[in-house]
Amino acid sequence: MADAKETSEKYSDTMKKQMGSSLIYKHEAGMNYAKCFERIIVGSCLQGPADVDTLQKEGVGIVFCLQEDKDMAHFKIELAPIVARANELKIKHVQHPIKDFDPLSLRKHLPDAVRRLAAELRAAPEAVAYIHCTAGLGRAPATALAYMFFVEGMGLDDAYAKLYEVRRCHPQLNMVRAAACDLLSGEMGSGQLRISIKRPEAKTVEIAGLDVGWHERLPLVKEGEDFVLDRATPPGVYQYKFIVDGQWMACPELPSVDDNGNVNNLARVNPTPGTPDAERRERLMKKGAKPTEEEMQELRRILGV
Repeated sequence: MADAKETSEKYSDTMKKQMGSSLIYKHEAGMNYAKCFERIIVGSCLQGPADVDTLQKEGVGIVFCLQEDKDMAHFKIELAPIVARANELKIKHVQHPIKDFDPLSLRKHLPDAVRRLAAELRAAPEAVAYIHCTAGLGRAPATALAYMFFVEGMGLDDAYAKLYEVRRCHPQLNMVRAAACDLLSGEMGSGQLRISIKRPEAKTVEIAGLDVGWHERLPLVKEGEDFVLDRATPPGVYQYKFIVDGQWMACPELPSVDDNGNVNNLARVNPTPGTPDAERRERLMKKGAKPTEEEMQELRRILGV
């Protein structure tokens, strides 16, 4: 139990840094979940065959796993016995991995995840889907929200409010919005980002987050008393943090957001003016925005719904 607790604490520390989150995950407490929508339950990872039996009692007919193999290895989870028990109970087990703590990976892979989830739900019209990642706080709720947004036509912010009532979680809503724009335009688009911070006494300043995720750090170039980052970046709204001489921080002088109790800086990258989808991206990336009926029909067509 001590080893499991230590592993959970390590994972939670990584989640706090790399997702900019205040949430924690206790693997040793077992699988946890909440029924968020009529046919969707969102939760943490299955830890053994017994968890499949638990989900069967909830009416689950599809287990939709977003974990990579290395995610399971971190907690010493053996997938084969879980899949075997699912087969015995005639529960469809689907593994559709998305990289953890990586907003851009989420953005890139959400459309295919939603396409696969929609297909599985159509194939088993009476089944409930259990969508999980590791902690059930990032990738899984984002996928559930994207399904409700892209396929069911529910407003993203309304869907998140409904989900949050039963499960406090940390999905990257801006990546869901950006993925919708990417689907409609057929590409991620292009834009230019410039970030500047005044730290005359600092030796090094880096940024984590943005479109590279929280795994990587981008070095800023010193220009006088300022440290500056100039780079081509896909259009979207991104959270990020500075690492100033090794210390993580949000700059109070720059736009920021309080995300589940953790303050991150916020950068908005607009598409190159004059590009075909510039108006649409600017419109749909705003909080509360909804696609037009024509755009919803196009999203469903692209996803094969």
